[in-house]
Amino acid sequence: GVIGKNNDLPWHYAKDLRYFKNTTLHHRVLMGSNTYRSIIARLGHPLPDRENLVVTHHPEAFPGVGILTDLEAFLKTPHPDEVFVIGGKAVFEQAWSYADRLYVTHVKTRHDGDVLLGCFDLAAFSLLSVKEDDELTFAVYERIR
Repeated sequence: GVIGKNNDLPWHYAKDLRYFKNTTLHHRVLMGSNTYRSIIARLGHPLPDRENLVVTHHPEAFPGVGILTDLEAFLKTPHPDEVFVIGGKAVFEQAWSYADRLYVTHVKTRHDGDVLLGCFDLAAFSLLSVKEDDELTFAVYERIR
């Protein structure tokens, strides 16, 4: 489905932003450079109260945040705490096979966008929790071991 439009989210749901904040607060958030730029454009600063990690081959362009130049090596390394992969498309695709848990907001309304994320097979995951309202479904999946 659609995950982006003009280097931003194609929708605005206060409930989704609140859920994202509450879920990722005090954790590491991992993102590509375009996702980081979109956060700076929206907020004027990195996500607060989180360690922002940016995947880039140009570390000098992103002062003051954690830099990853080798995403695959980072993903292969065990981490004691949750690391939230928050976009963009290429980072999602590369991290998919390493994900132990997925926090997914399913948006019930169709939105136009220019970044599409292919359908990922959830057969390797079990549904841990679901919370639904008129506009959104918040689902948590865990990889079956």
